[in-house]
Amino acid sequence: MERPLGLLPTLKRTLMLKSFRVPVTLLAVALCSVLTVSCDRGPESKRPKDPWVFRSVLDQKPRMVTALLHENLYVAYDARACQLYKAWKGDVIFDGAVYTTNHGPQPTSKGYAYYTQPEGATFWYFTTANNDSEAIPHFRGYFFKDDQVTFNYEIESEDGRRIRVQETPEHVTDDSKTGLRRVFRTYDMPGRANLKVKTTLTNLQNDKDYRTNGELKILNRREKKLANGSVYEVDVELILSRDQETTLEVYYHPGFDTEEPEKAPEQPADALAQGRSLIDGSDCKTCHNETVKTVGPSYVDVAKKYEHTEANLRMLVAKVIKGGSGNWGAVPMTAHPDLTEADAGKMVSYIMSLDGEKLSAPEDTDVDLSAATAPVGFEFDPGNKFEKEEAGKTYPGVAVSIYKIERRDISFYDYPKHVDPVFTAVAPAIHFSDELFEKHPDMHDNTIFHVRGFVNIENDDNYVFRLVSDDGARLWLDNKLLIDNDGMHGPQARDGEIMLKKGKHPIEILHYQGLGGLALSLQWAKHGDTKFSVIQGGALGHDRTHFKKSVPYVPLAKLVKNVPGDQRDEAGVHPSFEVAQARPSSFEPKVGGLDFLSDGTLLVCTWDSLGPVYRLDGVTGADPEAITVTRIASGLAEPLGIKVVNDTIYVLQKQELTRLIDNDKDGIIDEYQTVCDGWRVSANFHEFAFGLAYKDGYFYAALATAINPGGASTKPQIPDRGKVVKISKTDGSFEFIASGLRTPNGINFGVDGE
Repeated sequence: MERPLGLLPTLKRTLMLKSFRVPVTLLAVALCSVLTVSCDRGPESKRPKDPWVFRSVLDQKPRMVTALLHENLYVAYDARACQLYKAWKGDVIFDGAVYTTNHGPQPTSKGYAYYTQPEGATFWYFTTANNDSEAIPHFRGYFFKDDQVTFNYEIESEDGRRIRVQETPEHVTDDSKTGLRRVFRTYDMPGRANLKVKTTLTNLQNDKDYRTNGELKILNRREKKLANGSVYEVDVELILSRDQETTLEVYYHPGFDTEEPEKAPEQPADALAQGRSLIDGSDCKTCHNETVKTVGPSYVDVAKKYEHTEANLRMLVAKVIKGGSGNWGAVPMTAHPDLTEADAGKMVSYIMSLDGEKLSAPEDTDVDLSAATAPVGFEFDPGNKFEKEEAGKTYPGVAVSIYKIERRDISFYDYPKHVDPVFTAVAPAIHFSDELFEKHPDMHDNTIFHVRGFVNIENDDNYVFRLVSDDGARLWLDNKLLIDNDGMHGPQARDGEIMLKKGKHPIEILHYQGLGGLALSLQWAKHGDTKFSVIQGGALGHDRTHFKKSVPYVPLAKLVKNVPGDQRDEAGVHPSFEVAQARPSSFEPKVGGLDFLSDGTLLVCTWDSLGPVYRLDGVTGADPEAITVTRIASGLAEPLGIKVVNDTIYVLQKQELTRLIDNDKDGIIDEYQTVCDGWRVSANFHEFAFGLAYKDGYFYAALATAINPGGASTKPQIPDRGKVVKISKTDGSFEFIASGLRTPNGINFGVDGE
């Protein structure tokens, strides 16, 4: 997954001026770990979960507000339509990037639905004596009071008149039936018009299981017959009162006990289907798509590249489990150490089947690394002892230079041209196995062997050379490519035939060892021989020109010190600053945004399942463990930006800019006011909103594009994606001022004000 904040260091510190000790936020601070701190959460709620009201995509619908009113009653509201989308008994399956790291899925409702709003249905109408007209709803947020949530709407007529409406949903019961009470209040109602709602009361045990104090008109009643009984539906119109609260209560059928229990999903029967199922449930979609190249190659391209053999299956299984990189580009593959070989085998088998190629029968290639001689070992030479060899003199054995693969911008076969070897050696034969690295296990994986020397031919004859390698290797003889055994694969033999005259012939081999087993063997058979044998003894020679001076091996991670990311600390700060930890050790947030109140209190919004904002008091003190952490808001949808303007807090949610208000001054946010939600969105998991910058009455945010699981851009894109949006603080109006972005992970003003 493209994480919305990238790989950034832990929120461990704020920077403090040496002389004034004024806190200055470090811009690139975030941590992908769980929140472990215990903090004050404000007044206790009677609701079953915390938070019990939250924003998210739900059932592939964006801009939803969900409330768990009771263990038997969830309700979800469509914030753009300002109407009840669903009421149900059951649960919410929290899946997706912010909850489970999965790419693609989003939260879904699960359970017995009391009510579901029909697609395309209109809820709000202005009505006069002669006419009904559809009204235009605007969501203005919600507030908490007395442990209830109330939604604020603004309902607009065709001629621009606006009525403020509040709706408070609550769980009620009647004769053990679960019910939903909806209380409406109207403000600024014009004199000659009424506000009317049209809806359907569904899943009633009888057709009179509802109550209201308003003017209700029955449009239609019907019985809905099911396998185990009947329920009733009633289409109604309700005129909202001008002078008092209008209440509508609906009591639902509890469901039928004789209904069959929900079945667990059946497991795929065959191994290929199991492989696909395992892939679907893994993090593979983070970097791969079945048909389109994204971060990594498509599965189809992998299937086409590798011959469908047992050796390649074993090689790819090892690669999936151990991770590493091959020749697909600069991005290494993530290791999966918890994956069993059996499951990895099913996944790889499914991928290899995508090009239609059947598994090849094992070839009898006479690949036997124990034939003729035991595996050859030699002493690694970090001291360049070859320099003691006399110039112009030939010595027995071949020169071997060993390189560690750590640069991804160089082809494996060009490595010796650009990089120094880390070891040199003389080998009596080219017949290597895993035993070679018993004393140097850190050199076993991602290593290149460069073999140079002569092959001595005693008589003119016809020769067949055999190059066995695991993974890729190439053989040049007389400066011409004779055998190409390239590719990531298990032990595999390739042959090349040539006529050679008596004398010395230059020979060169380049071999790269990826992951899994190591094998490299050079064998031959002369005319009339019945089997291959390893080339050794006086048949091989070299001189000092075949070596390149080695340098000691130091892992790249040790050379690149203190570069932020991958759990490293900051790269360093300006010498006028001191670095001090400014959080208690138990507080490890995934930081979405930081800002300060005028009294120096630090505010942090975080990208996690709680959707919270925290207040940190005492961040300028000497003892970070004395800092107090209070969750002042929660239930926000993936907040990735926060800004304080005149001590008022603004948070950028995934699909909305929101103002946070503490009405009762107890330090906990009571009201979540919608400032702007005008830009277009979908249910795609990758449509993040990054920010938040502010200047001269306007906020600025950057909107990411949608992508498919694996990283390919979604086509077509919603027109508003990949743009910078400018939002008025006064009235929430907005405009786009830049475009052509993909995942713009932040926005702010430079020192010159741009």
